[in-house]
Amino acid sequence: MYRIALFLLLTMSLVACHNNEKIIEAQEANDVYKATMASPSPLNGEKVYVGPSINTMDDANTFEMYSLVSEASPKGSKSYQLMVLLTYFKEWRYYDSATLENNPATTFKSVSREAGVCDDRGCIFKELMSIQLTDAFLRDHLKKGFQISVSSKVGIKSDLFVPPEYIKGYLKAVDGPSK
Repeated sequence: MYRIALFLLLTMSLVACHNNEKIIEAQEANDVYKATMASPSPLNGEKVYVGPSINTMDDANTFEMYSLVSEASPKGSKSYQLMVLLTYFKEWRYYDSATLENNPATTFKSVSREAGVCDDRGCIFKELMSIQLTDAFLRDHLKKGFQISVSSKVGIKSDLFVPPEYIKGYLKAVDGPSK
């Protein structure tokens, strides 16, 4: 009898978790929507949208921080990019390329490199890079998200995943809540 009761309790818990999945996904997208910052550019009248950062750590002890950024012109055109900041220790890695969905990202650009605090164990290094994305690409990945791999000259690679909830919430902020 105890086993049957335990089995029923576990089954009901799993069913309850399964039914909440859509609610959780909707809440995550809404959190991204609320956390996306929009500010006007005083120079050209464009509006700049900066999504909240996604923070992860990989197997090579690389702190990965990345987010979507876009500019919307007063005429309605939009440009998107994924901004990636990788922080690590020891030697420079010189990140120089990326693959997006297993294809070379031809719009990869190294924005800046910075050496930070050093001690007897080494220094902290930061590399900022950007990858241009299209509106169509983001909308094509609303259901599954996308993965990008950033590679360095010394052979170290960081795999970054942008989940679909993030894309949904971000595009809702850029497009406005009515779309």
